[in-house]
Amino acid sequence: MAIFSKGSNDGFTGRIGNTVTYWRYGKLVKRTIGLRTDVPTVPVLRSRQVTALTTALLKPVKSFIAVGFELEGKLELKSYYTVATSYNRLNAISGTYPEQRIDFTKVLFSRGKMPVTPNISVRRTEEGLIFNWDASFTEVGVNGNDQVMLMAYAPGSSGTVFQLNAGRRSEGEASLSIRKRRKPLLLETYISFISENRKRVSNSIYAGQVIW
Repeated sequence: MAIFSKGSNDGFTGRIGNTVTYWRYGKLVKRTIGLRTDVPTVPVLRSRQVTALTTALLKPVKSFIAVGFELEGKLELKSYYTVATSYNRLNAISGTYPEQRIDFTKVLFSRGKMPVTPNISVRRTEEGLIFNWDASFTEVGVNGNDQVMLMAYAPGSSGTVFQLNAGRRSEGEASLSIRKRRKPLLLETYISFISENRKRVSNSIYAGQVIW
C-alpha cells in the first residue's frame, strides 16, 4: 500500500511493486526490495563480507556508539548506527576478499571534534585495566570535567566490557573492571572523552592490545 504525502516530490510513500518509499531523517528514500537470483560477483561478495564484519564489530557495543556517534549522526541527519557503520566499513577493514578482517587500530567507537588527548596508556591489574592519559593537556574544547569512556573489546567472544562514565579528564586515570576467566582473553582497548553536557566528543583512541 502507498500513502499520499503532501509536499513530497514523488507524491507517495509506502510500497509499490518491488519498491518502497519512505521518509528517513528528513530525506525521501526509495529502494528496491526482493530476492536476487543472479550469481554474485567478487565485488558483491567483497561488499557482503565487509557488511558482515562491520555488523559483528558494532552489534555488541551499540549503547557505546549510541553516545559516541550521536553528534555525528545529528550533523549528517542520519542515525548514530548508520554513521558508525559507514565510517568503520570504509576505514577499519583491511585485506582482500575473502581474507578481509577488522583492523582494530583503525576502528572508531566515537567520533567528534574534541581534540584528541595524547599519551594514552593501559595496563592490567588483578581487577581489570587501568587507563592513563595526560591530565595536563590543554587545548580549546578540552575541559577538566570532561568525562571518560572506556572500552575493552574482545573480538569474537562475549567478553567485551565498556563504561560510559569512568571518571573525569582531570584525574588522569580511570579503571575498567573485568571478570576473571579460565582462559586468556585478547582485548583491544579504547578510550574516548566527552563533555559533561554531551555536546562535544573526541574520536576514540586505540590504547593497545592486552591479554587478560
